[in-house]
Amino acid sequence: QPDQYSFLMAINAWANAASAAVSTGKVSDGQFAADHAEELLKRLQKQMLSTNKTTIACYGAVIRTWASLGRAERAQKVLEEMVEISGRLPLDLIHFNAVFDAWAQDLASVKDVDKLIPRLSGIHDLLMKMDSGGGYQSYNVDPDTSSFNHVIRACYAPWASSRAHSDESTQHEALDIAYDAFTKMNQDYNSSHRPDAHTYAHMFKAVACLLPSTTNTAPDTHSEKYGLLKTTLHACCRDGHLTKSSLWILRKMFPVEDEFAELLLTQMEQHHGDISKEKLLSIPEDRLHAFLPDEWSRKGGKNKSLNKHRQ
Repeated sequence: QPDQYSFLMAINAWANAASAAVSTGKVSDGQFAADHAEELLKRLQKQMLSTNKTTIACYGAVIRTWASLGRAERAQKVLEEMVEISGRLPLDLIHFNAVFDAWAQDLASVKDVDKLIPRLSGIHDLLMKMDSGGGYQSYNVDPDTSSFNHVIRACYAPWASSRAHSDESTQHEALDIAYDAFTKMNQDYNSSHRPDAHTYAHMFKAVACLLPSTTNTAPDTHSEKYGLLKTTLHACCRDGHLTKSSLWILRKMFPVEDEFAELLLTQMEQHHGDISKEKLLSIPEDRLHAFLPDEWSRKGGKNKSLNKHRQ
């Protein structure tokens, strides 16, 4: 009778076959391999074998395979099955992050607005249950910064490339979920999920997509947007994570550039209070980042992918 390790070797073989198929664009072959990997997992579930680290690894291989194929819902279903049988065995963060990333990609193509908030709420709930030091209802794994970044990205993904899903109520709910995740990241200075440069770029993008500026923008919405950007920018500069990408996203959110300059000047008062609005707006767009206080980008400046102009 095969043991847990035998199943793991066989499941990994199908998982590797799926990965090879996806890398060459043969998605249908990848799904065929993923189906076989999950079928082996179901056979393992029927065996009278104890649950150990190898068992968890079998589930993990199937989760990552479905996630790599963009099948977020199927990957999360297997993840939830893994959590259910794991007891208090330690879980691997990579499996959770694979599911979050798959959802962020999957939701970018969702057309049915009614399904968005239930899905985003489910992802958020999954994230909030990740706490190795928590109680019985929590999962024996801690999230990292990437976990939160994926969830924030998922919140604005449906609106990132299209306005076809435009629905003010849904967009506000999505923004609330993103901001709640961002707030939790900032609550514990000693945690492994502190915001990084990607977090702030995602938050600025979330505001841009979920509170879009139009000629008919209500005063209350405009005020809410400005206040949210001011708070987020302050935290970004305080943490030293300002990048060219974030600055460009931020600037494009203001139809009237005077407002963008005022936002920066408010943040600059304690650093370079002598610079005028006119001086700030006269600086070429691709050089503005270099004119701002160095401490604002002391960490973010090291991230090359976020410091290419016009992301």
